[in-house]
Formats: sequence, structure tokens, C-alpha cells
Amino acid sequence: MKAPLPPGYKPPFWATKECRILLIGGVMGLAVMAVLVFDIGPLLNQKAERAAKPKDPNAFVPQPIVAGAPRDVKFEGVLDRVKDGTSIDDQEEPYQYLVRNLAKSEAAQLGKDSKTVEYQYFSKMPVETRGQTVKILALFLQSSPIRVDGAPGGVNFIHRTYLSDLSGHEGYVVDLLEYPGELAQRTLVGMDAVFFKLGTYEGKKGPVQAPLFLGKGLHTVKERMAGGPVANASGGMIVGVAVVVMLGFILLTSRMFRKSKPPAPKGPAISLETSKS
Repeated sequence: MKAPLPPGYKPPFWATKECRILLIGGVMGLAVMAVLVFDIGPLLNQKAERAAKPKDPNAFVPQPIVAGAPRDVKFEGVLDRVKDGTSIDDQEEPYQYLVRNLAKSEAAQLGKDSKTVEYQYFSKMPVETRGQTVKILALFLQSSPIRVDGAPGGVNFIHRTYLSDLSGHEGYVVDLLEYPGELAQRTLVGMDAVFFKLGTYEGKKGPVQAPLFLGKGLHTVKERMAGGPVANASGGMIVGVAVVVMLGFILLTSRMFRKSKPPAPKGPAISLETSKS
């Protein structure tokens, strides 16, 4: 039988029901905030830091063309007739020539010839960069099939694929000979593609200029995120830890409260008047 508490006894606040309700509400609020910050937030704005990309010592750096000086002629010089600033929908002879060439090329050979190129060169030095096979690492946005006039090399359709660079500030347009598959937006993908020209297209907010490439296919890349142990922890893990801590605290306060109760009187209390009698 539990000992009765003395009249007017007030338990400490940490042992009250109100304290436990406040604690549960606070922990649940923190858990919701943790999920928003560590799980939902990065998915919405994609601003989580990615692992730093080391500089490639073998990166392609275009050199200014000097009249009369020897230079590397790619694709038999056919791409020299390409004009920058024209629509990406134009399927002129150099475009069809490159489609035929890629249809016969092996993906392994493209990878062997491919080099990293800084994004700025596509707009600042498009003539010098044209025809270079480029390694692209970007975020997938969307892709749609487009018919190719005359089916060069037996290719009836290309898959026009729009990509965003990792910063989200620049974009790529890549015409792929192979279907990229069903990919979620902002999936990290990689590919080897030939720079064709600096093209234009009509975007949601007006004309857009972006580098146009042609390639065979793409592949998904496992994303590596930078950060410490807290940044790498998921919201679910944080919620689980919070719940365990909350339950442990409630159990501990309950035991402490039971131990802190005053001991029950050993016998009936004797009043002053009873003792006088």
C-alpha cells in the first residue's frame, strides 16, 4: 500500500504531468524541425554542399586560333561550318554528319577522347572548343524525343536532354542517340558528349542561350555529400534519438519522484489532547 502524501505537499515541477507534456511537445517540435532541416530542406532547394571536385590536370584548355598556325582539325573540318547563336532546332549538314559519326562510334572511344572543360569556354571560346568531346557532370531536368530529318546513320530520333550544372546557374542541352530512361528531376548524371555549338532556344522567360552537345547516352552518378557527422545524419535518425532520450528522461523523473516521497508515518499520530488524557 502506497504511503499517503502529507496535506499540501507539492511535487517539484520536473515531476509534474505538465512538465512531461511540455517535454513531449518540445521534443516533437525539435524532431519536426530536424526532419525539415536535414531531410526535406535539401531536397527542396538542392543547396546541400557536394564533395569538392579536384581540378583535372588533363583538362582541355582551348587556345586562341592564330591565322596560318597549325591546329587540330576535328571531324574532317565539317564542324567549321557551324554558326553559333543559331537555334538548337536547326539540323544542318554538320549536325547530321555528327549524328552519323556518333552512330558508328563506340562509347568506349568517346570516353577515351573525353576531357573536362570549364563551362566558361563554351560561351567565351566556342569556335576553339567546338568538336571537343567533353565530360559532363550535371543535374537531369527533362528529356524528350525529336525526329531527325533523313535518319542519318539510321538514327530516326534523338533525345533532347536539358541539364543544369551543379550550381544551378548554368545549363546544358545534349542531344542523345540513346533513350536516357525515366529519371527523377535533379538526378546527378554523367556523360561524354561532343560540343557542337552555342545554341539558342525559347525558354519560359524568353530566349535562352546554352551550349549544345551531341552524345550517345548517359549514366547516373552516386552523389557524394560533404559535411560532418551532423550534416550526414538523416532526420529519421535524429527523431529516433530524440524519442529515446525523451522516454529515458520521463522514466528517470518518475523513479526520482517515487524516491523523493516523504516516508509514511509508522503509527497513528497522537494529538496533544490525547496525550493529556
